[in-house]
Amino acid sequence: MRHTVASSRPEPRPDVTARPDRPLVRWPVAVLLVVAAVLAWWLLHRRAVNDLATPPAPTVERDSITLPAGAPQWRYIELAVAAEGPALPPLPAPGRVTFDEKRSASVGAPLAGRVERVEVRLGDRVKAGDRLFSVRSGAFADLDREVETARSDVRVKTRLADRTRELLGMKIVAEKELLAAEADLHEAEVTLSAALAKRQSLRVDAAGDNLFWVTSPQPGTIVELDVYASEEVSPDRETPLLRISDLGEILVIADVQEHDAAELAIGTPVTIQTPTGDLTRAGTIEHVSEVVDPKRRTIEVRVRAANEDGRLRPNAFVEVTVETDRAPTHVRVPAEAVVTDGNESVMFVVQDKGRLARVPVTLGRQRDAEVEIRRGLERGNRYVAKGAILLLNAMSLAQ
Repeated sequence: MRHTVASSRPEPRPDVTARPDRPLVRWPVAVLLVVAAVLAWWLLHRRAVNDLATPPAPTVERDSITLPAGAPQWRYIELAVAAEGPALPPLPAPGRVTFDEKRSASVGAPLAGRVERVEVRLGDRVKAGDRLFSVRSGAFADLDREVETARSDVRVKTRLADRTRELLGMKIVAEKELLAAEADLHEAEVTLSAALAKRQSLRVDAAGDNLFWVTSPQPGTIVELDVYASEEVSPDRETPLLRISDLGEILVIADVQEHDAAELAIGTPVTIQTPTGDLTRAGTIEHVSEVVDPKRRTIEVRVRAANEDGRLRPNAFVEVTVETDRAPTHVRVPAEAVVTDGNESVMFVVQDKGRLARVPVTLGRQRDAEVEIRRGLERGNRYVAKGAILLLNAMSLAQ
């Protein structure tokens, strides 16, 4: 039996390099083609992609801003239609009670000297003729001496005139001597009258040769006191030593907000109330200032009120509420619809084709996040109720 023995020599491997369609050569080419196609597509559509990513920008002119339909600012802006409503009630204005200058008297020292005693204190009530303070003055002694000298001169001139008249009757002297004597007497009498008038005009009570009391010229209350014992005083002092006022009527000086003073007029009734609310009194506006305080933006209003019981005391703080007629109507808008641009209050009013015009407005009263528009916005106008500050900032950045 014949056996076949397998050969131990390995069989030859197939020659891979000899095959013409190798897949390892085609893969890099395909990748390069795909990358090139993507890059070409991106380059061709780059402008379109940028246009889609950039939102439409607003256009700013001199006093207006135009927002395109797709502008993102519209998401933060609310529009409304202007409507009228009853006049907003004014808030109470802070006020201070003061005395009426027309019902007051200022008192000073009629002669130079030194104060010896003060009989009154701030807030005391006095009657006409009551003693206020005493002054020791050398000028007072000189004044009395002047009066006595004038009286003595009148007595002497009277005797001389009488004697000259007798001598003229006896034909001893000429008539012209009598005329001269009578002229001297008349001059002495005038000098005495002037000295007495000067003495009486002091309205003082003599308490010795060089001491006198200054008395009250009228009944009232001591509302100002700036005199003390041992003080040197003189008639040349610029401010009074004390002031007396009849407090049967008082004045209240109120600081009314500029927006609340638009409709105030002389004769307007007001209500005066103490901060604690325990006293309420009617008053009437007597004067409205034509000047606005540049720091506080308030207007000074002077109110007159009766005060027979004396409960409204000078320098006390009160609240003044103006009793206005709420029948008139005004355009009312949210407070955030009004923005400040420099010294102006402005709003944005809708015009045609998305244009929002910057319009100056005159404000009235402001209460509870609402404000009255007195001028600049009419009923029925469409305006920016929310987002006005955004529009103002956009205009400022563009200019």
